[in-house]
Amino acid sequence: MSESALVDITMLSPNNSGKRKYSLTRITPHCTAVNISAYRIGEIFQNKQRNASCNYGIGNDCRVVLCVPESMRSWCSSSYDNDNRAITIECASLNTHPYEFMPGVYNKLVELCVDICRRNKKKRLLWISDKKTALKYKVKDDELLLTVHRWFASKACPGEWMMLRMTNLANEVTQKLNPGADIKQYHTIIKGDRLSKIAKQYGTTVERIMLLNSFIKDPNKIQIGWEVRVR
Repeated sequence: MSESALVDITMLSPNNSGKRKYSLTRITPHCTAVNISAYRIGEIFQNKQRNASCNYGIGNDCRVVLCVPESMRSWCSSSYDNDNRAITIECASLNTHPYEFMPGVYNKLVELCVDICRRNKKKRLLWISDKKTALKYKVKDDELLLTVHRWFASKACPGEWMMLRMTNLANEVTQKLNPGADIKQYHTIIKGDRLSKIAKQYGTTVERIMLLNSFIKDPNKIQIGWEVRVR
């Protein structure tokens, strides 16, 4: 495994378990629950007393810090199994519910996930919202699966803001990995969404979205959390 060319700072953490015991099959985004820079993320995880780390961190400056090489297991998800399978990414966020990511951080996360997938010869990033189904899923050789910290501990991480965007993250990364491919895409409705806005975002029409989602009876009545097919 190589490290991402998107890395701006390298601040290696002593908090790791050495080489992974399992093959890479997952990516786990986290929220820092504090508004900090990439350098500060690296500084925090260089402290042995923290007993925690991540592979990458994305700061509020949208810079990327490498804390633990991709070939090694970070201490990030409260799960031996997950951290041995996942590249973990701490993302700068606000410190209160819903732990919204700082401006530009989500876009950098998309970019980093695309890079991770490409270098590891993966063509698809998956999000399965049901924990039991996701953890039982047999990840194919050309796939990576998204997982979340809250599945393994009593944590809010990665926060409701990011949870509402997990479907979108998987879709956006997969589409960038397969430009022009006919791939089904879904969008999770978030606060402020309108069908017209969503249609414009994905280059389609309100009528087409309603055709693909027969449960939508009124284009003016959509609910936060709905997953709608857009392609």
